[in-house]
Amino acid sequence: MNKPKVSKPKVLLVEDSKFFLKATTVVFEREGFEVLTAATGEEALSVAQSKKPDIILLDLMLPRLDGMMVLRMLRGIPALKDTPVIVLSGNNSEQDRSQAKKLGAVDYFQKESTPAAELVKLVRNAIIIKK
Repeated sequence: MNKPKVSKPKVLLVEDSKFFLKATTVVFEREGFEVLTAATGEEALSVAQSKKPDIILLDLMLPRLDGMMVLRMLRGIPALKDTPVIVLSGNNSEQDRSQAKKLGAVDYFQKESTPAAELVKLVRNAIIIKK
């Protein structure tokens, strides 16, 4: 008897730091997530449109197309406008935090001060709230 295939929640991790990308991917995969990755804003938009992730973790400092612009563009795509986005930044600027929230980010975290286990918990909660 075949068990029904349970799909893993999909996280799109948008990050240009190879080290942070690899470390975070390992943590999320260990916790049962399917991790999609993108290193640029353009790649993030392409992957998000083709793979329809359950949630997006978005760095602000990206080459060419920055995270704020990506967030703005995601909110303009009907199929992705309600996808939760958590901004991850090396910058703890109140202005960036405020702008990200205005553009529809569900949360904003400084990378260096947010443990991976806490991030996994936040992602799980955001996905549950969405459904």
